[in-house]
Amino acid sequence: MASYFKTPFQIGGESHFIEVKVPKVDASAGDNIICCVDVSGSMAGAPLRNVCEVLRDIYKRTQMEYGLFTYDTTANTSRTIKDVENQDLRAGGGTSFSAIFNAIQGHLMRNQKSVTFIFMTDGQDGDSQEVFKQAIQKLRLTISALPKSVTVTFHVIGFGDVNSNFLEQVRKFGTREGLFRYSTESAELQNNFNDMFEYAMSSREFTLVLNGQTFTSSSNEDTVGFLINGMKIDSSSPTEIILKSSGSETKLPLEPMVNVRSIHVVHALNLVSPDNEESVQAIRSFLGSIVSVSGTELMEKLELEQIKREIDDRMMEYKKLFTEMKMAQVPEQVQLKLNALRHDATFANVQRRKKLDLRVSKNVDYFRKTDISGILDGYRKSIDQDGWNQIKEQKSDWVCTYSNDDIYEIMRKTSDNIMCLGILIERNEQAITSPTKGLKLISVSNTLISYDSFITAMNFARNAQQQENTNTDGGPTYGQFSGINDTFCVVGQLHEKINAVIPLYINHEHMKRIRILEGIWLGYMFTLDSYGYEKQQEIGLLKLLYDIVMLRTGTTRNQQIINEFEKVCHFIIKESTGFKTAYGEKTYENYLQSIHGRQNNTYDLSIPLIIAYLKKDLQSALIPVYYGHLRDRLHQKVPEDKIKIIKRLLYGDENQIIKTVASNKDKASMDINQLDPDFVEKSYIDYFHDETCQPIELIPETKTGEDRKLIQQEPDVEYLKSFLQVIDPELNIAVPLEIKNILKYCQLDENYVENNLDYNDLRKELLLILFYEKVVPEQASKSTIMTLIDDSIQGNRDHSVTFDITSEAIRVVTYKLLTARTLEGFAGLLRKYCPKRFGPIFKEVLQKLVTLPESDLSDTSGKAFLNREKLAVLMTNEIGYSQVYTGDVGKYVWEPSVYVDVTLLHKVLGPEKLKEIRIKNTGKIRFHGYRLSDIPNRHGHCNSNPYLGR
Repeated sequence: MASYFKTPFQIGGESHFIEVKVPKVDASAGDNIICCVDVSGSMAGAPLRNVCEVLRDIYKRTQMEYGLFTYDTTANTSRTIKDVENQDLRAGGGTSFSAIFNAIQGHLMRNQKSVTFIFMTDGQDGDSQEVFKQAIQKLRLTISALPKSVTVTFHVIGFGDVNSNFLEQVRKFGTREGLFRYSTESAELQNNFNDMFEYAMSSREFTLVLNGQTFTSSSNEDTVGFLINGMKIDSSSPTEIILKSSGSETKLPLEPMVNVRSIHVVHALNLVSPDNEESVQAIRSFLGSIVSVSGTELMEKLELEQIKREIDDRMMEYKKLFTEMKMAQVPEQVQLKLNALRHDATFANVQRRKKLDLRVSKNVDYFRKTDISGILDGYRKSIDQDGWNQIKEQKSDWVCTYSNDDIYEIMRKTSDNIMCLGILIERNEQAITSPTKGLKLISVSNTLISYDSFITAMNFARNAQQQENTNTDGGPTYGQFSGINDTFCVVGQLHEKINAVIPLYINHEHMKRIRILEGIWLGYMFTLDSYGYEKQQEIGLLKLLYDIVMLRTGTTRNQQIINEFEKVCHFIIKESTGFKTAYGEKTYENYLQSIHGRQNNTYDLSIPLIIAYLKKDLQSALIPVYYGHLRDRLHQKVPEDKIKIIKRLLYGDENQIIKTVASNKDKASMDINQLDPDFVEKSYIDYFHDETCQPIELIPETKTGEDRKLIQQEPDVEYLKSFLQVIDPELNIAVPLEIKNILKYCQLDENYVENNLDYNDLRKELLLILFYEKVVPEQASKSTIMTLIDDSIQGNRDHSVTFDITSEAIRVVTYKLLTARTLEGFAGLLRKYCPKRFGPIFKEVLQKLVTLPESDLSDTSGKAFLNREKLAVLMTNEIGYSQVYTGDVGKYVWEPSVYVDVTLLHKVLGPEKLKEIRIKNTGKIRFHGYRLSDIPNRHGHCNSNPYLGR
């Protein structure tokens, strides 16, 4: 059947859209596909490697040995894509298009059946024009001589420096025009090749004949659409069309479309290609007027919004290219991109279907393979009599309002039913892709309902609603979120609305059921599809718990029920693999640890807060969450006088700034031999954690910088408070309501943050946030941020301090480094006296550590063990989560150099420790990196011929 309507838009003139229903395409229909891959020398490296990766993936998924023609100056037609399963293709030589065209011509003469070629090239032809033209002529003659039932299609992929006109010519070689993709990056090439293959495997070409005119289109759906321009279609037009596909020809009646929906209009608009900036603007303007109407199915609404986004994105790309064309003569690359853009709508459909279907199909496949019923039945059979007796004691507290079954009867009767609590939520489309943002809690009931009873009641409500809508406006509302939110509900014991349920812990055996059924009840809650589960929904559940806690009624029964839901959520954060995978094993700890963990957080403040509450670790999380809130607010609205604020935080009030004067000390300020060694080391531990601290001077130093501002040692608390008030005038020092509310719920001091805030720590956090606009680099930390900013404003302070490096100075500092009893003290000394990670002191310490007497490697105490740890610190530049060196000098790790006997290092550290260090250093820039053997590396350097750079 074919139906038509006049499009409500007139872009380039009056048009009509014809939609034809066609049989669903079989995924295996496109089984005669041949890839023609350019393997000339310019394809070497990432481009050819990415193409091979796609071909490998296609073979792995389909197990089909599709043809693979490769060409450089000659063509090879003997391969299939299976040949790259274990080995990449090799690139080399020039490019001969005549060679591949002659190979294709020979193949068509030997195999006269329909075929799709995916033709890929990245270069210009190296043949003479005469040879080139002859090859094209022979190929065209061969195609024209094929039986009419044989269709030949050339889809083209261009990469890099290719000729636009030539590729357009190749695209039109076949009996049908092919599609075109173009890319300048190897990663794009991989995506384009994959899209083209997916399309070729699943889509069909259609030709529509109306009034003697032909129109072409393609589809992998159960409908195909045609945009008819310049032809009047009405009741006086022919009532029949001819549809051709794959050698078949069908006559179909053509009727006006009775119910033109928004999805039909957007499908028609998707076929419009703009000719200039004006038509781009017209398309975008009309696009904004297309909206879903009441009664639209959820999946149709999602498809509508997806296509609208794709059209808008494509129009923006068109606008960019049209602008480039107006500014100057059209460069070849712009023309290539424009040609490719005209085919984007076709590929967007393939990609969209994959995205929409992937999750559900994956979960369906999982449920089919997993014997969930067997697992649950095994759980029920494993409960002994004492267990059933304990469950029976809970009968009176947990009774389903709908079935009147108590928890004992529910667990006895079936193995796959659970007790839940009814709630009312408001869903929006984000619930599918962003579970923490797509659900809004409206109310929490006290209605207990088993999951089976809930689903039965919801199905009954859905059927009743559908029947009612059919009798009134002709269309059901089920599937549209707004319809479900407003009317599609069941009624609780106090006649309250319920449209979702949350499971309750109740007992350990019941929780085991909840865990196994988790994917089903979570999928339904967030997507209204029991197969719609995705790991992020477990994080969304925590957000729901936070909202429930905030909406509590305060009654004893309500609190009892919430506690049971809390236990379910506690189990999820502690035991669920899905949650740990989605949220990250160390995400919470990293969030509390430093700004580096907080800046990676993509969830709102309620998530770390509720995790801390469930872990009974709330107070540890309050200040980090507060800092996270400040970061979000300051990034949302960056202060206009940011630089002035940074300087104020760093140096204090302009009228009270203290400046340095040049000094030259012939000796250290005090005799360190008279000081307690622990006191000296403590000063360097403090210096390691905060470089603004002044450690005890071991050797004379000269300050050459005059008139240099000094960093203010103590924070200006009043200024900090006034600054925080500006961030959020309605809140006391900008403490967010999320924190206040959770403190109130836990019956803790609501002013906990204000009363426990370390203003010096806050100053450093604010400096990190303000100084780095988006991402704080790993080498920046609270221990270094003030000196890093100071260096940025006033120049490197190391250049203003010099040491008199005498043999006595080397002896004194080396002794302190070797006798340091803590790694932090050792690192503080290194920062102070070896700021560049080389020099006489660094060399002396290194040699002493490596040549110290060997000891039992199993000994994990004493001086030898500490020295091994010091060597590890030198080689990894890390102590726990902190870097020893920061800034440019902290970007690399150190490994054995010319000063070190590598064999002895191996003995001192032991093979296991050395292996651990090398694994930790993998992927990082290395200062030196030689092996135990004397085999040169790829640069010719080895132990006997070391690299002495840097």
